[in-house]
Amino acid sequence: MKNLRNLVLSVGIAILFTAACAFILGATNKVDSPALYRILILLGGDVVSGGYIQGLTYFAFIWAWFEVRQKLRDIERERKAFKMNMIPTNEKHVFLPADINNLKFKLIEMDRKEKYILSDLLKKACTKFRTSGSLSELIDIVSIQIEVSQEKAEGQQSVIRYLAWVIPSIGFVGTVLGISQALIVANTGDMELITKLLGVAFDTTLVALILSIFIMWFVHQLQEETDSFHSDLKEFVIENLINKIETE
Repeated sequence: MKNLRNLVLSVGIAILFTAACAFILGATNKVDSPALYRILILLGGDVVSGGYIQGLTYFAFIWAWFEVRQKLRDIERERKAFKMNMIPTNEKHVFLPADINNLKFKLIEMDRKEKYILSDLLKKACTKFRTSGSLSELIDIVSIQIEVSQEKAEGQQSVIRYLAWVIPSIGFVGTVLGISQALIVANTGDMELITKLLGVAFDTTLVALILSIFIMWFVHQLQEETDSFHSDLKEFVIENLINKIETE
């Protein structure tokens, strides 16, 4: 549902921005405002001649940005679980084997209100210790579950990575179209039209590359936050559960 909302919002914002550029361009005199006119052309205000390519680029950029923002919010939400006192964080606290069962029931009750990755991991750790009683196997299952969670998170980011790749690709497509159109009309000798088409061709790539630089920063920030969260998740479980279990 969130993905669909992000998609619809991206389409709407991209259309509104491109339409606004086209409207302002139509009201701008080329002679009186050459700088503004050039900027509007660069931004895709001339929709008929190729500005729709910039519109597609804006759509991909905005959608990717919405998706990155949503994932960062999800990580921020998951981090709140570290402060919810799911398990005692007192350094002097010790878990006896009998306490593990009570801890699992407590986590099940908390899950009925709201689910978190941390609570799910702690439940699976409790179940594993109850069945095996081995700390080494407990560490193994925790590591495996965190790897699975990280792989799921990366899989959910596939749309973002695709859009980050699509943005410059759309710009290159616009360049190819512009150059091909310029070659078609080359025999007419209309240099003004040829120059205009070539300008559109290079503008699409310029806009796409600039937006690509911005979105890749957000993508790398998301990757860093994802890796950091799962590292903190493993450290939290080891320090506050595994290291405090006292075996007989």
